[in-house]
Amino acid sequence: MKHAILYLDAQQSSTPGLLGHVFDKMTAEGLLPRVFYDGTVRTREEFLADVLRPGSLPFVIMAGEEVACFTWLNAIEGRAARGHFTFFRKFWGHRNSVPMGRRYFRYALSMRDADGYLFDCIVGITPQSNPLSWKFALECGCGMVGTIPDFLYMADTRTSVAAVAVAATREGMGVKDGEVMEAVWDA
Repeated sequence: MKHAILYLDAQQSSTPGLLGHVFDKMTAEGLLPRVFYDGTVRTREEFLADVLRPGSLPFVIMAGEEVACFTWLNAIEGRAARGHFTFFRKFWGHRNSVPMGRRYFRYALSMRDADGYLFDCIVGITPQSNPLSWKFALECGCGMVGTIPDFLYMADTRTSVAAVAVAATREGMGVKDGEVMEAVWDA
């Protein structure tokens, strides 16, 4: 089956429709409050505004004709970015999600422009109480950075909780110097 990582350019007319589908799927599967645990995104309009704002780079990972994963980078500073992801239920399980997640990290870390690599590091920060999320990142090849006390605000409990920080680098992901990871592959 063909898999593809697609960048969702805000300037493309098809992007809001595809992101609307992603939002609907996240809502139907109960994933929205788990991904946007801080309560900042509750509606389609808030979702589109958040993931299409300047400095946000949204992607989908396709498995055939289906959206398997939605992921985006933001909080870009220098050559580092904060990464976010959610896999849809049909694609849960290490056999599906880990190879796709690893491919995505390798792809994002191998993206280049005329000045070289766009990113040297992608940082993930998740609630310590969500080990499925941060352990998944570790299984994909990210390194453990550590825990940060009271770093993340949880809207449902109105409390701040400890976070686990992980980081993906080219070295950690096994991306060789000059390597460009293709966005389409057979799996």
